[in-house]
Amino acid sequence: EDKRPKEVISFMQGRLTAAYAVLNDHLDGREWIIGDQITNADLSCCGYLYYPEPFGFDRKDWPNIDAWLSRLSETPGWKAPYDLMPGSPADRA
Repeated sequence: EDKRPKEVISFMQGRLTAAYAVLNDHLDGREWIIGDQITNADLSCCGYLYYPEPFGFDRKDWPNIDAWLSRLSETPGWKAPYDLMPGSPADRA
């Protein structure tokens, strides 16, 4: 923790918040990022949002992203990234 530059972390968290706002606004009134069904765009963008721990992401703060992630997780055959990795999340922390 002592070696982590707090100014850089703060700056990057600000950039992440701006990116969340863009995605949340884009999803307003839409079920998917592009078109009327799940596409590679959805799968490419969602991955990091299933790893909220290091980024301070809380789905309840972003209602359109929250609904979109719920739709993704309800897709037949869906597995959360942690479920696809060996071990437990605590082992990877």
